[in-house]
Amino acid sequence: MSFRTKLAILCIVAGMAMPQIASAEMNTLSQSSAVTLSSLTQKVYELEPARHSELAQQQQINANIALANATFADVKSISLNHQNDVIGSGDGLQEWESIVEMPLWLPGQKQQQLSLSDKLSAELPAYQQQVMLAASAKVRELIWNVVLANTDTKQAYQIWQSAQRLEQDVVARVKAGELAGTEGLLANTNALEMQNQYLLKKSELDFALSSYYVITKERRLPERYEEILSDNYVIDQRHPSLMVLDQHINTLRAKQGLAQFDGAVNPSLSVGVRRERGGHGENFTNSMGLGISFALDNEVYRRPAIADAAKELADAEIIRQQLERELTIKLFSHLHALETKRLQLGLLNEQNETTQQYLALQERAFELGELDLVSLLRSQSLANEVYNRKLALEVDIKHNVALINQALGIIL
Repeated sequence: MSFRTKLAILCIVAGMAMPQIASAEMNTLSQSSAVTLSSLTQKVYELEPARHSELAQQQQINANIALANATFADVKSISLNHQNDVIGSGDGLQEWESIVEMPLWLPGQKQQQLSLSDKLSAELPAYQQQVMLAASAKVRELIWNVVLANTDTKQAYQIWQSAQRLEQDVVARVKAGELAGTEGLLANTNALEMQNQYLLKKSELDFALSSYYVITKERRLPERYEEILSDNYVIDQRHPSLMVLDQHINTLRAKQGLAQFDGAVNPSLSVGVRRERGGHGENFTNSMGLGISFALDNEVYRRPAIADAAKELADAEIIRQQLERELTIKLFSHLHALETKRLQLGLLNEQNETTQQYLALQERAFELGELDLVSLLRSQSLANEVYNRKLALEVDIKHNVALINQALGIIL
């Protein structure tokens, strides 16, 4: 046995004597029937930063309802006036007057304010549904990141195990003098490379699991996370993202109706009491007054608010149309991807079957000494690549179903 062969055997044996991660099986994902897609979505929804807006919206609703139910259109005011001639003639003249001003609603103004309150109240549930859809998107992303990373990690682990078994077989044959020592070094290098690939995939899986825990506060995955493909391939008008805009547009229409009163001066009813006397020798005279004031020709002052409200409404309607178009494009993109991936999977199944048969023949030829290790490793690499693509595509198709449901606005 040559010195190079002895050195190769020594290196391989020393490498086998080191602690090996391969002795332990890969840990499986922790799953539980107690954890569901719905429960995860609720958790993410409760922690969603966008929920902070709900309180502000509710306060806005309450304030507008209180205003709409107010008796008067604006704040009541009271004025108190006193006049005497102490500094002047000193004849004892005194005059006391108090007036209460009560702004009145313009015709139709109170009804428009009540309508706005109703529209604001309907906007909050639509907003909550949109936030729930965003939470569903996050849950889908987190789960499928874990599942996809786990699929890659499991396959990398299996490839590493196969490389180790091949290395052990090569070492045994090197010891028996059937193979050159360089073959042992090549098998050892290949096993180390496969181990490195596994550790990289394992690191990606650990990161995906950590991200999943940070967002959901849950360490277990749902036992059932695969979704059923919806049979509806059209963006429904009840899509949460469209519904929240529809409700907002209804609110803007109500504001547009209310804008005709913005800049207008409300009529004001005044009720006053006067107590007066002309001099010391006269008795006090008590009287009551009733008055009303209203604006004349204030239409020009209303127009800017009406125009601004119309512009805001038009912008919201444009955004709504654009969003519906974007949702439709995204949906058809996912549907097209699903169809393409299913076709690819059919071809990959055939290719995988062929490469596995070819690999079996190559492995047999290597056992009989009719094939060198380099050629065998090439065949293994080709077979592994095809098989990995097949497994990844199978999982990706299930992931694509979740993306389609998300595009359709289906809340978990």
